[in-house]
Amino acid sequence: MRIRVHPGVASFLGSLVIRFLGITWRIERRNLENIETARSLAKQGVVSFWHGRLIVIAYTHRTWGISVLASEHPDGDLMGRAVAWLGWGHVKGSSTRRGAAGFRELAAVLRAGRDAGLTIDGPRGPRGVVQQGATELARMTGSVVIPVTNSARPRRLLGTWDRFQVPGPFARVVVAYGEPFLVPFELDREERERYRRRLERALQELTAELDRSLGYEGSDVWPHDEGC
Repeated sequence: MRIRVHPGVASFLGSLVIRFLGITWRIERRNLENIETARSLAKQGVVSFWHGRLIVIAYTHRTWGISVLASEHPDGDLMGRAVAWLGWGHVKGSSTRRGAAGFRELAAVLRAGRDAGLTIDGPRGPRGVVQQGATELARMTGSVVIPVTNSARPRRLLGTWDRFQVPGPFARVVVAYGEPFLVPFELDREERERYRRRLERALQELTAELDRSLGYEGSDVWPHDEGC
């Protein structure tokens, strides 16, 4: 007999698991000067991170008042509800479903002077390929792009498309911020692509650097390609 759990209950239980894990973690933050720089560039920011590194971000940034764009897919909706229990704002939508409405809601959040969050390679990948959303939101609203990533040891990497990272209890967790930047409004398509690649390159390099700093090698290092 299969027991169905209401999404509200499941998401609440998920948030409790994240809180429990987070309380036990030994958290180190690097490059905090980049946050000071970001706040000097704009009041509000587009906090940009990989889909597979969401759990740590959800816990460590729960007091920032960030609104996050969550997929309407059941898994994405469940995670969106879970981070809402942690204190995040929850805007439904994605690059594939109801995307335009979700994009407008996040733009309104930013224009009100509050931070927005995006899993920049979500909701379905490819892993490590930044979608255009973060830099476009920043361009349209005058917001600053804030790259952030993390690594943990010990951890489990799930066999999902994003190699979802689940740090273990009492794990050493390192959170690091990349160099923030503004995206000028008047840009042609080629110039917009250049800023998208800038964000992608920054997070690729920073995430791999963090993994290596915790002693990972080969395919255990971001982007977890086999044969590395």
